Amino acid sequence: MRLVLGVDEAGYGPNLGPLVVAVSAWAVDSRLEVLDGLEPFAPEFQAASWTPRSAFVPFGDSKKIYQSGKGLAGLNFALRFFESIFEGKPPQKRPWFELGQLAQEDLSRVESHPWYRCKNPVKGLGRANQVDWNSEASCRFAREKLLKLGVRLIGFRLRVLDEAYFNECVDRLGNKSDVLGHISLELAWKVLGECMDFHSFKGIEIYCDRQGGRKKYAGLISQTYERSHRESQVPFCSVVGESPKTSVYSMRHAGIATSIRFQVHGDSLFPPAAASMVAKWARESLMERFNGYWREVVGPGLKPTAGYAVDAARFARDIEPWITKLAIEKNQWWRRK
Repeated sequence: MRLVLGVDEAGYGPNLGPLVVAVSAWAVDSRLEVLDGLEPFAPEFQAASWTPRSAFVPFGDSKKIYQSGKGLAGLNFALRFFESIFEGKPPQKRPWFELGQLAQEDLSRVESHPWYRCKNPVKGLGRANQVDWNSEASCRFAREKLLKLGVRLIGFRLRVLDEAYFNECVDRLGNKSDVLGHISLELAWKVLGECMDFHSFKGIEIYCDRQGGRKKYAGLISQTYERSHRESQVPFCSVVGESPKTSVYSMRHAGIATSIRFQVHGDSLFPPAAASMVAKWARESLMERFNGYWREVVGPGLKPTAGYAVDAARFARDIEPWITKLAIEKNQWWRRK
């Protein structure tokens, strides 16, 4: 049995809202090749926009599933499906797809900001709780497909970096690329350790969606491994290959052969795709709170924002008088690049 981890993020580019990093963990009992992508999961799973009448479970790059005008319906449905197949140990309090379960170490810090405690979030238009017979049948067929593929979900973990903490990490590490790299791998090592406490594996594979132009990760792998395993000797990290699209490394963790792969469009592979979906769900859920808070402060005429570039600047201008009145420092709500 192999342990397969997928790592991806949501919110790497925006100036507003959190950066969320997610890791999905899977046990694979078959010869399924992760590099075959999502094709083995079709047609029961599809990387497409979902409605309650869809005859599939949404699974893939979150950008293909989530559409701002339709709300979180598709991602919510996918997360409910994930919960139905969850086999993690130790048992997690349900529903596990709450930030308090998936990002325990970050929740109190994130909710120290009033815009993430909002009780009246701005909701999308999706009918997140509407499920009909078609949806129930889709879940049944999807579970049968995973059983046939020999794939079992162990669980998910998240890190949520609110704006202030993100800026603090950039100051400490120098740039947001290093922030993402450190947070991603440290979370992966943590999840790996949790999984090995309760399962036995003959191989370990870690797949990461690659951001930016970075091609060399060996130093980062060794550095984060050392920080995460202070009582263990750091194993030698061998470079298998480094190219414009993929960077692949090998090492031995606890005597088990371990591969780490960074790939452009890594969310075309099922482990990072699952992480992408959960990360996107978490970020957009928090952005609903963010927009709800500022609408309560400014008034119902305030147009919500997704937090990116030009629109983030527009939103900042719209709330500036209230920011001044509330004496909120900019580094608390605006992310530096």
